[in-house]
Amino acid sequence: MSAASLGPVRAGHYLRASAAALTLLLMGTPVSAQREAARGPQPAPDDPAVQRLVDDYIGLYRKDTLERWKTLFLPGFTASYTNADGTVTTRNLEAFYESQRSGFAAGDMSETLQNVRAQRVGRLAQVSADFRFTSRGSTRPGQLMLLMIEEKGQLKIAALAFTYHASGTP
Repeated sequence: MSAASLGPVRAGHYLRASAAALTLLLMGTPVSAQREAARGPQPAPDDPAVQRLVDDYIGLYRKDTLERWKTLFLPGFTASYTNADGTVTTRNLEAFYESQRSGFAAGDMSETLQNVRAQRVGRLAQVSADFRFTSRGSTRPGQLMLLMIEEKGQLKIAALAFTYHASGTP
């Protein structure tokens, strides 16, 4: 539904509500707080399929299980991340996977998640988390967002967006 199709008064309300929701999301507000702001307090969903996919995303992220890890993603998957110069790089599944494979070939890597927040509505799910990525003895903190969609009864990762924190930034 476009804002234009709502008429002038409703369109303005729709755009303000959309802008407010986007602002909350971009500020890193937990999903539960976003829901409270939009509709009042509601319990966060406890979805085993989302939890399983997040567990596999971290648990299979190893050199010996990387091929299986790749199956967690849709073929049209994209990964977008920020660069130190302020630009954004986007990779398709093959380029993203090759980057991970090359990284593991160069040495051991790992990732841990903290402050995981998830929401599922129907066949869509979103997960945001703080992470710590370790490679070649160096650990970098950051934040990530995973977008998931159910395909034939199974959740798959459709997109990943992440950023590393600048040195000294939480």
